[in-house]
Amino acid sequence: MANINTRFTADFQVTDPLPNVTFPMGRNWAGNIPVDRPGHPNNTLFFWGFEKENGSLTAAANENSNEPWGIWLNGGQNGPLHIRNDYSMFSNNFSWDHLADYIWVDQPVGTGFSTCDEQGFGMLPLAISAYSFGTDLASTVADEDQMGEDFFGFLNNLVKVFPSLKTRPLHLTGESYAGTYIPYITKTYFGMSDPPVNLTKIAIGDGSIGSGIEFEWLPMLTVIETYPQLINYDPEVYQMFRDQSHLCGFDLNLTYPQNGHFPSLNPQLPSNLDTKSIRTKKKTVIKQALMIDAQMSKRGLEVDEVRMQKRDEWKREAQRRASGGIDPTYGCDLFDELIDYALQFSFPWEGNDISAGFDVYNIPDALDPEAPMDGSVFLNGVSWSLTV
Repeated sequence: MANINTRFTADFQVTDPLPNVTFPMGRNWAGNIPVDRPGHPNNTLFFWGFEKENGSLTAAANENSNEPWGIWLNGGQNGPLHIRNDYSMFSNNFSWDHLADYIWVDQPVGTGFSTCDEQGFGMLPLAISAYSFGTDLASTVADEDQMGEDFFGFLNNLVKVFPSLKTRPLHLTGESYAGTYIPYITKTYFGMSDPPVNLTKIAIGDGSIGSGIEFEWLPMLTVIETYPQLINYDPEVYQMFRDQSHLCGFDLNLTYPQNGHFPSLNPQLPSNLDTKSIRTKKKTVIKQALMIDAQMSKRGLEVDEVRMQKRDEWKREAQRRASGGIDPTYGCDLFDELIDYALQFSFPWEGNDISAGFDVYNIPDALDPEAPMDGSVFLNGVSWSLTV
């Protein structure tokens, strides 16, 4: 793009005070950079980059040639700013920009502060164009291959702003659905005769790489081992889930390079599986749990005592069934089975209104309380002037 040039590097630098940031930050740059998709001049990706040390990100071409730099995709709080549950901010002493020049990117086009061409809306952030006007997000990116092409159009322009990044080793990192984005970006890279960057490593954490079964069902035993409070630290229940995981073929180790193809998973499906089963089942379990509380309270009985009695009945049934194979009700859907168990027997009921629903991400641990999920406070009354 003719309007992307090193002389504009200073224009991307963030110099104005940021809302709720009351502490000094290192030099950083942010803004929207075109992806150069033909016929879509307003398709851009928003980036926010922080340098490891003074001048490292703005080095000239061929400088710092051995110094790695990184890109992070898809959420998380591994950057310089951490948000408390009251929306105040504090500095993250473990931010990844302490390790290398790091850039966080909103992608694909139309995500977050990134923009896309939508007829009638022009160049608008996702928060406005999609949620306020009902834009069909599927129309912004046809598939993952299109996403990969857009990303390299962005990178081709990014290295014009920060010339040293063209030859320095790039580490492409992310979590969640980045488990799908990163492989397709890498695929695009290896299909280019002259890529604009030097991609040397990729890293995916808790990635959504394959099917929902591989993402939700297969790792449930690891989830229990990480958060044993989900089953109230009960070794008998843990053994039950371990046995089911083995019967479903989930206790396998994936290595790279793999000796042959990765094993195919063909787990037994729940007997009552249908398109609405997950939501319906959650509402039913929550309703049953609330009814137990109400009924036992009327009888003057201890709710926890009754719940533990029902838990013991459940355990006896699970142990009896263990010799007979896979649970016919849940099949290999250990994800739903774990949620149902937690809701009925081990979820910390006091102070929690589960009648409003159950958030699978709200696992009580050292991260609680976290910032509210509603991010509109950051979009209201704030004037952003970072787009070039």
